[in-house]
Amino acid sequence: MPEHDLIIIGGGIIGGSALYHLGKLGYQGRVLVLEREDALSKGSTALSAGGFRNIWTTPINMRLTSYSIKKLAQFQDELQFPIGFDQRGYLFCQYAENYESAKTFGEEWAKNGVRIEFLSPEEVEKKVPGLKAGIDHIDPDVNELLQMKPIAGGVFGPDCGSFDPSAAAQGYFERGLELMNGRAELRLRTAVKKLRIKDGVYEGVELEDGTFLASEKILIAAGAWTNELLEHSGITGDDLPPVIPLKRMLYITNFPPIEGFERIPMTIIDDGIYFRPEGPNLLIGRADPDTPAGYDVTADATYYEEKINYILQERVPGMERCRLMSMWGGLYDTNAVDHNAVFGEHPHYRNLVFATGFSGHGAMEAPAAGLALAEVMMFGEYRTLDCAPLSIKRFWENKPIHETIVI
Repeated sequence: MPEHDLIIIGGGIIGGSALYHLGKLGYQGRVLVLEREDALSKGSTALSAGGFRNIWTTPINMRLTSYSIKKLAQFQDELQFPIGFDQRGYLFCQYAENYESAKTFGEEWAKNGVRIEFLSPEEVEKKVPGLKAGIDHIDPDVNELLQMKPIAGGVFGPDCGSFDPSAAAQGYFERGLELMNGRAELRLRTAVKKLRIKDGVYEGVELEDGTFLASEKILIAAGAWTNELLEHSGITGDDLPPVIPLKRMLYITNFPPIEGFERIPMTIIDDGIYFRPEGPNLLIGRADPDTPAGYDVTADATYYEEKINYILQERVPGMERCRLMSMWGGLYDTNAVDHNAVFGEHPHYRNLVFATGFSGHGAMEAPAAGLALAEVMMFGEYRTLDCAPLSIKRFWENKPIHETIVI
């Protein structure tokens, strides 16, 4: 008989949420959490931008994030653990063609319970002091290169905001271990080499040091490293989720000398550039469309200086005085087909449950995803939120769920 009923691979927010919800559901099995780093939440969770929103184009993302936002709002009261929950909203600044499409899509948001405010250019400027919705102030020669257009309006989500994913992961693990009342163990600095699978049934894991650990079930919550582990375990081809690791870089600068800028919402402007207050500073990011797949997370100051700041200072004059203070790179576990999560029990490998492919929205969906995964592992089915459409089977059946609002 295996020493453990369940092994969880990954010490990030998804693994933590799953453990916590197993404890809440009253799971009586023995759980072992394996994390290769020397502390929890040192991978993608810690390197996340920490935003949350329920503004999406797919109903399943709207449901997952709306549920998760409520749980994040209750996190400190429920778990007695502060996570810096800040519900100041998300503002998408849009050109005319996208703004008209968004207004048309507004009925879908309303049907799915997503609160949206459609703002005029003047209202956008009030939300973000110093922002200029027009382009008359931009030198024509400069704009010939930048190709910026007037902002026709804004899509504002008042229920959106930011939090600290690392703190949330820590809270989930601490409270999850307490709820398991001695039936759960966390091992740091423990790297898994591969899974042992026989005749389509998962049996256990082999560690890098050669140790074999048997368990009845496994949850792989390793994000962008999931496919690497599956491949080492002999899983190939269509049995792998279509997920690639993509670097995303974040930058910290001082605030521009604009009164009230410390109160702005998360703001997304031209070319997908986004920024929000991060304590006494400003966090800035943009997904580089030319990033090659891989595990390199080296941050590049030149990208901020030559790709991001040129647009920032034209849209918000004064941003040219934002000096780069720090930067880092992290990995999106990017679903290259439809930019949505892939999780649940693998149809071809019994007792193998995995969660990957969140494409940048894993932290904000963690409360819902962790509950869903806990239900699958404990009951064999989803009971609170039906996440069956997110199964890997959708790619075999040519039923992708395309998410288009990915930043």
